[in-house]
Amino acid sequence: MKKEIAAAATTAGFVERPADDVPPALRSCTVRWHADGAKATDSRKSYDTTVAALVDGGWKEGGRYDERQSVDKALDKSGWHLMTWHHPQGRADGTDDDSFIAVDTGPACEKPLQEDLANKTTNKQ
Repeated sequence: MKKEIAAAATTAGFVERPADDVPPALRSCTVRWHADGAKATDSRKSYDTTVAALVDGGWKEGGRYDERQSVDKALDKSGWHLMTWHHPQGRADGTDDDSFIAVDTGPACEKPLQEDLANKTTNKQ
């Protein structure tokens, strides 16, 4: 699934940006892509192109939220859940906020995810 997301996102001008706050055991279970202003000069077009390529590749839309010019979508395929959003001028520097964050919800990632949640719950007490 990561290769499919990479192919669609890279073509539209997005770059992979791993999150620093993801525990090592979960790094293979998640992937994040964000717009690269130098490559994605029309971020809404890049966002729409990426989503269309994923849907054409068999990703199923699981939810959508539109407000003014912003759009959030959820897509699912083969145990992966992909959250996408386009928010015009959504960043502190006034640029558009376009992101794709995918999480493997399959059995291989279930145990490390549950362990991470348990650790966070224990540390809050």
